[in-house]
Amino acid sequence: MAELARVEMQRVGNQHREVDFDTVALEAEVLFRLNDKHYRTFYCLPTYLEEMVRGYLISEGVCSLCDIKDIKARSHGERFVVEAVVNSRNIKLDEIKSAIKISVADIWAAVEKLNGSSILYMETGGTHVAGILSRRDSVFAEDISRHCAIDKALGLAFQKDMSIARSVLIVSCRQTASTISKAIYSRIPIVVSISAVTGLAIESARQYGITLIGFAREHRLNIYSHEERVIGSG
Repeated sequence: MAELARVEMQRVGNQHREVDFDTVALEAEVLFRLNDKHYRTFYCLPTYLEEMVRGYLISEGVCSLCDIKDIKARSHGERFVVEAVVNSRNIKLDEIKSAIKISVADIWAAVEKLNGSSILYMETGGTHVAGILSRRDSVFAEDISRHCAIDKALGLAFQKDMSIARSVLIVSCRQTASTISKAIYSRIPIVVSISAVTGLAIESARQYGITLIGFAREHRLNIYSHEERVIGSG
């Protein structure tokens, strides 16, 4: 895979040291230009870059989906450049009022899909994976950055015209204020993580109407906010 490389290293064990090889993820520098001006630089896997920027624009509240006019990615030496043209306008944060429900059995099925999609993680131990799941469809993306993994999954979901407002975001990474805000801007009502959540993530989820679930693994989970959307107990 173009995202991976074999590197020489020294492996040290119990009174033992030898030259060996390891598989690592290859991150790249990605320059993001918005309306002909440098906006920011990403350090991420050089995959799904157009989808990532589309997800980023929505999940960071830069503009709405209909305001995105064009996104193009190209290589520039060892770097990559993504250029986007938008009718820029900030999106206001509002409470998510959704009647969507999810069963505990569906959560376990989503976790199983997430684990099955952690291909690069199984090779390197160095990536995060994020997925968007609806009743009819699902998409997954991996990246060294948890933020970029979420943005790539969102961009893939927008590309497939999935109903984000009736979908679930499932992630391998911890949920913090910066990642839960992506769900708020994207209008995702349910967020499931197999890892931990932080206090500010819980506070934001409660304020903006998101069902936040953490430590969803080994058939146990914690519901931190808006538990009414979760059906069943096992």
